[in-house]
Amino acid sequence: MVFPTLLAYCVAIDEAPDPTTDEAIVAANNKFTLEYLKACYDERNNCIVSPYHVRLALSMFYPVAGAAVQEDFRVAFGLPEDAPTATEQQCRLAEQLHDGHHLKALSFVLVEETLPLAADFERLFLRTYGTTVEPVDLTDDIPSAAAVNSFYRVARTEIEDFICEGDVFSLPPCFKLMLFSGVSVLAPLSVRFNPTDTAMDRFRFVNAPEQRVPMLRTTATVRRCQHNELRCSAIELPFAAASGLSLLLLLPYEGTELRQIITTISALSLAQIDERLQSLRTDLRVPKFFVREKSDPKEILSKLGYGGVFEIDDLRIFRDSERTRLNGCFQHCYLSVDESAAGGEPPGVEPPPDGSFHADRPFMFLVRRTLNGNVLQAGHFSRYIDPDEQF
Repeated sequence: MVFPTLLAYCVAIDEAPDPTTDEAIVAANNKFTLEYLKACYDERNNCIVSPYHVRLALSMFYPVAGAAVQEDFRVAFGLPEDAPTATEQQCRLAEQLHDGHHLKALSFVLVEETLPLAADFERLFLRTYGTTVEPVDLTDDIPSAAAVNSFYRVARTEIEDFICEGDVFSLPPCFKLMLFSGVSVLAPLSVRFNPTDTAMDRFRFVNAPEQRVPMLRTTATVRRCQHNELRCSAIELPFAAASGLSLLLLLPYEGTELRQIITTISALSLAQIDERLQSLRTDLRVPKFFVREKSDPKEILSKLGYGGVFEIDDLRIFRDSERTRLNGCFQHCYLSVDESAAGGEPPGVEPPPDGSFHADRPFMFLVRRTLNGNVLQAGHFSRYIDPDEQF
């Protein structure tokens, strides 16, 4: 999977690229995704985020935002200046992302029930975007949490208790507008791991370096390479072909910390990895794992200097009141790597592996669109969580 267009955006150019082209969208998103991942990196915790869906969810507000927030969005997300063009792009990209089967990416909006919605906002979100907007009493956490949790549970996203005990947003000043983003990869890997080959083995978690976990094992032909500049090994594991997705794992060399990779990786690094990936027979071992984590885009975007939508009363949302801000935003993402229903490769003489990829220590991962390398989820697996304490 080689994406030469990415290289073009990693060097100085005289003229800004047209933000409406697919190449510009991928380049802007991957740059933003890596910045976002760096801003939320905490080696003590596992992480999974979808900066791409943060971009899509927040961009819905572009047509009803004032000049200050619109400028923030253009700089952060690479949006076109023209609002109708941005809206058309938003609808197209959201439809491409959420196929309802292999990947679910859903936005949900809560508004204060005592405030009638502005006609333009209602038409834009309900008719144009098809986004669920639910009026609730935002001075009471119980109905708010029930509305959010029910929405994502009914959608079968594998996201449990999006809002849970401790998520309090009813204290003064009272919220009027909240945004939620849920992104789940539900497709199985096409690399087949036979359950009978799974064995307990050591994984060097940051909080439990001697912990033994179920390790998936197989020998398969997959695309992998070394990236000596980042000091990591990279391997690409495709999901089911119909999904159009792949999982890129970046495993630090022995003696290299994961932090070094996450803090230095760039869009150029991704382009170099794509150029170097080769199909090689590989002795493959990866932990059986899932990551289901909640994050706060408001906090992360504020670190990056793009927090205007949360800080400025610049959104035209309600009919009979002044402009408001987005009071809160939460994202919940899910990814699972597990055995296949049927394992192993077709019977026959199997050539010996050309090398190995043993993920027995913290690693970074990216879920990407196979066609163009667009990063849809990003994160890292570092911390051991007892299965009984997972929820």
